[in-house]
Amino acid sequence: MNWYSDYNDQWKEIIETVASEKHRTTQMIEKDTIQSMILLNLSKSEVPFVFKGGTSLSKVYGLIDRFSEDIDLSLNRKPTESEKKKTKRIIMEIGENLGLILTNPDDIESRHSYNKYVFEYESLFSDIPLELILETNFYQAVYPVEVHTVNSFVGRFCKDRNIKLPISFDAAIIDMQVQSLERTFIDKVFAICDYRIQNMQDRDSRHLYDIAKLLPEIQITPELDDLIDKVREDRMKSKNNPSAQLEHNIHKMLQEIIDSRFYEADYNNITKKLLYEDVSYDEAIEKGIAVIADMDIFEYKKEKY
Repeated sequence: MNWYSDYNDQWKEIIETVASEKHRTTQMIEKDTIQSMILLNLSKSEVPFVFKGGTSLSKVYGLIDRFSEDIDLSLNRKPTESEKKKTKRIIMEIGENLGLILTNPDDIESRHSYNKYVFEYESLFSDIPLELILETNFYQAVYPVEVHTVNSFVGRFCKDRNIKLPISFDAAIIDMQVQSLERTFIDKVFAICDYRIQNMQDRDSRHLYDIAKLLPEIQITPELDDLIDKVREDRMKSKNNPSAQLEHNIHKMLQEIIDSRFYEADYNNITKKLLYEDVSYDEAIEKGIAVIADMDIFEYKKEKY
């Protein structure tokens, strides 16, 4: 059954109202609503999913003001083969129950540590089906993990105005396991260095904006130093994370990224179009990785001993 389920007119009016008040497109509010329905069902599942990535920075922490269409999921431990199979089954069942169509079923392999589920859905605001992406990544365990409230545009709109919807929407505000801000910050710094080594620019400059928004929220403490080292050691085990290898100096890599303006074209052509605020490439650099490049927090401390 489609998640709109006989309430198309009501949902259309609700989404149009919220979009107008929040200065967002109707398609974005609609997608955010569907994402919330997916996350609600995931939070109730037998597999302890952890919500992470850019969309979590928006829906949980309210830190970024950019469009983020993907749902990124992991676990706080290495999954068993049985859990990997359950993950695939649960996600496909949730999609089917919400009326979503999985367009790439042949690409989904339960034994893989990474899978990308590409769903299509019938939109109230488009003549053609729209796309929603969900990714699972089990290469590294996620930690620290915290339980947080996951918001939706519709839920926040109703809460701020003390409005009760005329129809049921259980996913307006939900609680779910979420990756900590500190871990997301660390992952994104390593990610932009990985992509530089791999000469990958396409759509990856968004991390520069995210880092600039994250940095003011991060407490520079000995505990953060320890966490960075621990994450680096985990990332060393994967060939997909080359910058974690000890031959690479993260601070020098960040400075090279700054000096070469490696991500500038992608930022101006792609990332800026996703932003709902005016943050230039230079501003994102100056408030983010330029600050980190002058610090020693990503120096691998154990090398000193």
